[in-house]
Amino acid sequence: MTKAAATIPGRLRPTLDALVSACRDDKRVRSAWLEGSIAQGVADDWSDIDLHLLVEESEAFDAQGWLSAIVPLVLADAIPGVPGALICLTPDWIHIDLVLHSTTENLPDCQREVLLDRAEERVASTAGTLPGPADPYFPEQQVRIFLYFMGTAIAAHHRDDLIALLHITTMMRDRLLIQLMLAENGVEAEAGAKRTTRRLNAEQMDCLRSLPSTAVSEASLLQALKVIAAEYLGRAHRLARNCHAVWPNELELATKRLWARELGFIL
Repeated sequence: MTKAAATIPGRLRPTLDALVSACRDDKRVRSAWLEGSIAQGVADDWSDIDLHLLVEESEAFDAQGWLSAIVPLVLADAIPGVPGALICLTPDWIHIDLVLHSTTENLPDCQREVLLDRAEERVASTAGTLPGPADPYFPEQQVRIFLYFMGTAIAAHHRDDLIALLHITTMMRDRLLIQLMLAENGVEAEAGAKRTTRRLNAEQMDCLRSLPSTAVSEASLLQALKVIAAEYLGRAHRLARNCHAVWPNELELATKRLWARELGFIL
């Protein structure tokens, strides 16, 4: 193993050692490597083990049977949209994503930590860290989506649909406001929330902590919406100016008029 795999946290070490040994002993496994946080050198005790196997006759390879013979499993389900992939859990809640590749497959470029390669160096070994921040950028489409959600909040409010209003509020905070903060830092938004905290600065984290809670009540949700909207729009305007970006003036004016008329909120 190279540096990144050799320094993974102790909680994952016994499982990873067993997987590496099994790969070496099974001649059907032509190459084996890790992706994700271990390959990037940023794994912690609760990171996934993203194990990829290059095997002969992948259609005939029983991935679940192979893995369960190495470590006990309490879950082994197919990953939707990823052929030949399983999401697995051990009784100790070690999370293993196992992905099969055929020997004829063209492998995409990505960071890899190679554990075994019998395939004549087909699998390049690369290990690194999460990319550093780039220049701030203006997420134009996300800003329009935020203003759209502000409008849909009015419909949910008039329908007395607290569940829909909760969903809108949490989306505006947990997805759109945080994505805006990432854009301030020059970090491309990702699909998931993993490791987002370390990509935000102290001021941004303090801002998120200060936001009102979102209990399932009309008063709580409307107050949270007002604070989130004011915070988002203030930050987005500042970022647009700094990036010399075009601002959706007409959409914002229409949305603010709607909030003033229907909620009495002046932003």
